[in-house]
This record gives sequence, structure tokens and C-alpha cells, in this order.
Amino acid sequence: MKKITIQDVAKELNLSRNTVAKALNNSNTVSYETRYVVIEKAYEMGYSKLSPVVLNEFKLRNKIDDTKTIVVLTRREISVFWNSIIMGISDELNKYGCKLQFNFISEQDEKNLVLPLDLQAEVSGIIILSVFSLDYIVQIMKHNIPVVFLDAPSDNDSISQYGDVVVCEGNHSIRKITNSLIAQGLKKIGFIGDTTYCKTINDRYQGYLSALNAAEYPIDTTIIANYHALNKFYRTEEVEKALNDFSCVPDAIVCANDDIALDVIRCLKTKGQSVPQDVAVTGYDNVEGMAQVEPILTTVRVGNQRLGRRLVQQLMWRLQNPGFPKEVIYINVEVIFRQSSIKDRIN
Repeated sequence: MKKITIQDVAKELNLSRNTVAKALNNSNTVSYETRYVVIEKAYEMGYSKLSPVVLNEFKLRNKIDDTKTIVVLTRREISVFWNSIIMGISDELNKYGCKLQFNFISEQDEKNLVLPLDLQAEVSGIIILSVFSLDYIVQIMKHNIPVVFLDAPSDNDSISQYGDVVVCEGNHSIRKITNSLIAQGLKKIGFIGDTTYCKTINDRYQGYLSALNAAEYPIDTTIIANYHALNKFYRTEEVEKALNDFSCVPDAIVCANDDIALDVIRCLKTKGQSVPQDVAVTGYDNVEGMAQVEPILTTVRVGNQRLGRRLVQQLMWRLQNPGFPKEVIYINVEVIFRQSSIKDRIN
């Protein structure tokens, strides 16, 4: 029997050999539908070099009913950051042949425990992107639909009993950033972030504290804003108030995310203080567009599309393994050191 080659598959589909080779390697440079057609044809023709990962992925799609609907619930917080996560979710659901139903939850609906009408229909699984109140989560769980959460309240135990939780690592990465500030000889290192909001922010704060404790620095609460803020420091006026309430201008400020860091840089500028010469500033998320900020921001890269895909993968696994214990999955991140955290003048 003739051995099937890449060229044979390419000829059968009237595609270039290069396109087929990339598709068989599951390259993102080839559209998913093309990859699916190529791998399906290669499998049908008996091509022997399909990797187990590629083969299992495409076999799994054929096993799942195309009519399965996955619902994504989130607050109306769409930005470039969230868009890229949603793009990853959409791409991964497409691989599994599932339908994506997207729902915004208003503050009023959350308060009144009003669920989307879509949950009354046939829904196979739910991905929750925002941190909702426990009462609202309990209301969702009454529908007995498998759920995967992105992030969790600060007391993670309150929802981990209901579904799998995917969390971006924050403790070690922020500890690494804070250590780099300490290594420069900076003494007064502040923090801004609402630790009452969610586990990831609290983890980042704990990383900041652990670095200070390891260096035997006193914890100066007069330059820490970790309290509950109505808009979680996503409003410039909340960041400005935090800075104004500080007992002094810190040598550095560790921010819970890039949005806060950008507002810190803007507010410092209005006060005649420059970054990093006067104050070093760091963020988290590596939000697109931050590269245009001067100085370029030290931050943490999450890989949002990958994160979106991972949420779907966990949900697909949960649908096939409903009896397994619930899991908390940590996603590794990458610290990116840039100009904003390197002071030209050490006090």
C-alpha cells in the first residue's frame, strides 16, 4: 500500500504543499477551518504522521454535538484587554464546534438576581468572566450547568465549590517586580489596588507584601491604598484621591494593573513629578497601547487569547468529567521589565 505524503493530501484538496504542512502542524497562520479540512482529509487518507494532540483535538470536535451552546457572562467592561480573551474563547469554541452566546450582566440585574433568558434554553456550559456576588452565583448554579470562572472573590472558597476557577498567577510575579525595586535601593514603595474585589488583586498585594517582609522593610500603610473603591480604582479620580491621601510621595508605586498605573503616571505628571526619575511605577496585564506610554511600563504579560482558550479547554474537560473534584488552575505569566521601574536617580 502506498505511503500517504503531504503532497498527496495537498493534491487531493488542491492546496499548496506549504499550506497543508502548516495545517498538519496546527499552525495559527492557517485558518481553523482550513486546518480542520486538511487534518480530516489526512486522517481519511491514512496519513500516518498526525500528532496525537492534533488528532485528538479534531476527533473530539466530531464527538461533540455542533448544537451545544456555551454561555459567557460578564459585566459591561469590554476593552482591548477583555476583547482578546473573548477572541480566544471564540476561537477555541469554534474548534469544538460549539455555539457561543454572549451576555452582559447589568448591576441592576445582578442586584435583583435576574439571569439571562438564554439560561432557560438548552445550555451545555457557562464561562463567567466577571466577579459577581455570591448570591448571583448561587442563582446561576440552580440551573445545574457546569461553570468555569475566570478569577474569584478574594475569599476564593466561596465559589470554588461551584465550579472550576482559572486564575492568572500574581503573587510571585509581583514579588519579583517589588524585589527589583528593592534591589535599586528604593525604600518607600507604595501599592494601589482594591484587594477586596477579587483573588487576583489580593494575590498581587500578597506578593508585594512578601517582598517587603523578606527585605525586612516596615509595611507603611500610609502609602498603601488597598481598600474598597466604588470603581476599583478604574476611575482617575479614585487614583488621584489615593495619591493625595498618601503621607508622602513614594519612591515607587506598585499598581494592581496597567489601567491604575497609567492613571498614576498621569496624576504624578500633573503634580510635576516624572516617571521613573521621581517615582518608579509598575503595572500588570500588558495591555495593548501601553507601549505608547512614556516611559514604557513595567508590567506582567498574561497572554489573553491563550487565557480565553484555556477557559474553554477546562470547560470541555469538565463536561466530560462531571464527577471529578473542582479545580483551581493557575496560569503562568511573564514579567516584563521596562523603563518605568528603573529610576535614574536613587534617593
